[in-house]
Amino acid sequence: MKNIIKNLFMVATAFALGGCMVGPDYVAPTAEIAKEDLSEKHFFRDEGMWKEAAPAESLPKGDWWKIFSDPTLDSLLEQCRKNSPTLSAAFFRVEQARQNARIDASAFYPQANGRGSFARTGNSQNIETAYKQVDRWTVGLGMTWDLDLFGRVRSIINADVADAEAAFDAYNSLMLSMQSQVAKQYFTIRQHCSEIELLERTLAVRKEQTELIANRVKLDFASDLDLQRAIQQEAEAGAQLAAVRRAMAIARNNIAILIGTTPSKLELTDAPLGEILPKLPQAIPSQLLERRPDIAAAERAVYAANARIGAAHAGYFPTVSISANTDLQANKVDKLLNSSSFAWGISPQIYIPIFQAGRIYAQKQVALAKHKETLENYKATVLTAIGEVENAMSQINNLKIEYAKRMDVTKASNKVFELTRKQYDLGFVDYFSVSDASRNALLNEREQINLRGDRFRACVDFITAIGGGWELNKEAVENQDIKPSMYESANLERNQSPSDETK
Repeated sequence: MKNIIKNLFMVATAFALGGCMVGPDYVAPTAEIAKEDLSEKHFFRDEGMWKEAAPAESLPKGDWWKIFSDPTLDSLLEQCRKNSPTLSAAFFRVEQARQNARIDASAFYPQANGRGSFARTGNSQNIETAYKQVDRWTVGLGMTWDLDLFGRVRSIINADVADAEAAFDAYNSLMLSMQSQVAKQYFTIRQHCSEIELLERTLAVRKEQTELIANRVKLDFASDLDLQRAIQQEAEAGAQLAAVRRAMAIARNNIAILIGTTPSKLELTDAPLGEILPKLPQAIPSQLLERRPDIAAAERAVYAANARIGAAHAGYFPTVSISANTDLQANKVDKLLNSSSFAWGISPQIYIPIFQAGRIYAQKQVALAKHKETLENYKATVLTAIGEVENAMSQINNLKIEYAKRMDVTKASNKVFELTRKQYDLGFVDYFSVSDASRNALLNEREQINLRGDRFRACVDFITAIGGGWELNKEAVENQDIKPSMYESANLERNQSPSDETK
């Protein structure tokens, strides 16, 4: 009898290991869809030097924010990564997905269990039996094994693993998004610091002008209208200063929430925004776009949906399971351990679906529709990535031109104010011309500061659009335009930095 059990076990093992998996083979969307959607025609700057993209979220990104060489920003983004409860919640979603995969993976192996029981049965007095009361003691081991002959369990496991990988990619995508928000809020604060510095200086000048006009009115060298205009300008500068301080306080509160602390505990030294921008790659090759974790997550979702088609298709085929048990049974507990109390049983079972009223067909159609949905979501993610990269490149290039022009405007408006002031002192113009020139000079200088902040925020958007980080060549030229002629060569190795080729 032991040989029979052994032979059955070996046959079952052979079936399980040699079983076929049903369902379609997985075709990565990167080979079919990305070849079309990430093609050169969607990137008008590429000029035929395209390298086919494939999701590569695992490529090292590093601490991308270090390119700004700002210790305060380094500290804020490290706090965001370590302390944010939103990121912690996302991490535990990844852990749930991992453990769910382990739960389903357990169905691939035999399930063993132990049991023990005691039963006392009293027989009817109107029935002739040898015993009016019977005790039954049982201890034993059991095993159940569902043989995965057609790959249903393996398909489910593959789908669960892909779901866990997609959850991890989503976690990385959320981290990149939150850190970019912190960086943009930080540069907004520094922009406001520059504005406050300008407005405080302007307010002091306006107060001196008001006192000067007041003295001129006493000497009949100026009218009351001139004095009211001076007072109006002073009040306007004060109001603008209060508005900027209010906006800066809101930005500080936003940063505190993003890094997982309260605004009262946020330690942030105010510093005006400088002129030096970080060194960026001078091209946007497809290799950098491959780093986006949202594209990687979308591809994993397609893989999981494809695997679930196989699991649904396996419902058409028989399922085979084997149950076996070995027990010790006796009427008295002291006889339970005797060899004569040994009992055993084995029960192979097969379930063959014959008529399910369309249930299995519908389940497979649901899986097929889900696969098509994830495929379209992947395409939408790729198109979104293309749009974000294009927007980021356009922002960087055009903001550089606009900023240079705005510097010329600011310089000219300051010169106009200076000349108008001299003409007023000589009595050639009234104070309206002075106040108008002063207002335009302040407006243009504030706009220049805003554009400076936009340029830093555009750099952050650029990094986010390409998935966060890259290796920079030490000799990279600072503040260069993103030029089509500097795109990545088609034979560039996968792990090579694009900046190594674009010196």
